[in-house]
Amino acid sequence: MPTMLIFSVTLLLLASSSSGQKTCDSGVGQYSLCQCEMSDGSGIIDLSPYGDDNGNPSLTAANGDYDYNINLCFPITVGGGSCTSSQTSAGCQHRPSDSNEWSMANYATAVFSVDDSTGSVSLQFIGGDNDRRMDIQLICDESKGVKQHVFEYDREENPGYYHYFFKLTSRCSCPHKSGVCGKGSSGSSDDSSSDPGVVGIVLMVLALVAFITYFVVGAVYLKVKHDMTGSDLIIHKAFWKDFPYLIKDGVMFTLSPCINYYQSRRGGGGYSNIKE
Repeated sequence: MPTMLIFSVTLLLLASSSSGQKTCDSGVGQYSLCQCEMSDGSGIIDLSPYGDDNGNPSLTAANGDYDYNINLCFPITVGGGSCTSSQTSAGCQHRPSDSNEWSMANYATAVFSVDDSTGSVSLQFIGGDNDRRMDIQLICDESKGVKQHVFEYDREENPGYYHYFFKLTSRCSCPHKSGVCGKGSSGSSDDSSSDPGVVGIVLMVLALVAFITYFVVGAVYLKVKHDMTGSDLIIHKAFWKDFPYLIKDGVMFTLSPCINYYQSRRGGGGYSNIKE
């Protein structure tokens, strides 16, 4: 009886541990090969912005004598080399010195895999020339926009076949509850929201255009309506004439507490304490 009880408990523990294993299950539809949903409910990983349905490589890397051109979701069909002639390749290994190239994987074999120990997600492919295969480790970085991703060659292993490893660091490597990565979701692949510099430049350009328009339209109005000439064509001329002095007064007013404090510390001028 005790032996039977121990055996039953062991089976329950094994079942619970296996049921708790995190997975990322592929989606459906046009972008099913580059989307998966995390089983822990954290969201969907959507790599569709890195898939080109026209067959162009969307991710590129280089190492030594070789270039690596990769497309997700769809086969690479643009390039004209032997790799693209199959119309099934997810990645082409190209050697510029002699223009030789090899298919690293079949795009239709894409499978998402979750490492049990680290929880990291990889997109894995097989079926390339001479049994080539490749893994793309997905590194989540919310600070990197869709177009600010980093794709890099990691290493090659050769246990009887060619196995290539890459890393994709991107916001799209993270699971999200709602679509933020573009093509395969309701989100947008525009990175302006994640790049304050772009927003700032756009606002500065708009402000400059508005400023110039203000003077041009004002000058035309004064010329046509009041037949003014010369400096009188400056709209609100009196205000702009006094503008430098207004700025000076504003700066002095802002700095006055500091100036008075400095003078009081030196024993001259500034505010003095009120004596009862």
